[in-house]
Amino acid sequence: MRQLEALWNYSLRCAQAPAQLPACDSFWSWVAVAVVVASILIAFLIIRKMVKNFLEVRAEAIRIAQMKRVADDDTLALYKADTDKLFAVSPQEDVKDRIRQALDEKKLKDRWQRPGGTSGKKNG
Repeated sequence: MRQLEALWNYSLRCAQAPAQLPACDSFWSWVAVAVVVASILIAFLIIRKMVKNFLEVRAEAIRIAQMKRVADDDTLALYKADTDKLFAVSPQEDVKDRIRQALDEKKLKDRWQRPGGTSGKKNG
């Protein structure tokens, strides 16, 4: 307790005395160290808060960009593919006849798309 009182008296005497007094060099050195440490801590807290805000803004921008890229639920429901119809083949329908009909349609289409004739055979 006496050391604390002595330190308090020393700091009061040095704070009132001019800074050039050689007996108070250690006091002013410790004051300078304390000011530098306090400044560093304050700067660290400010930078930390800035980085936190920057990351929150960045995350929000990414979230908004993701929402713009993906359609909302109503739009998705409007353009939803009906996958049940894709694989539905009725048992009455003959698959062989369907394939033959598709090939015949393709031949007919190719015949009309060839330049120089409608028959599909080469002139020779």
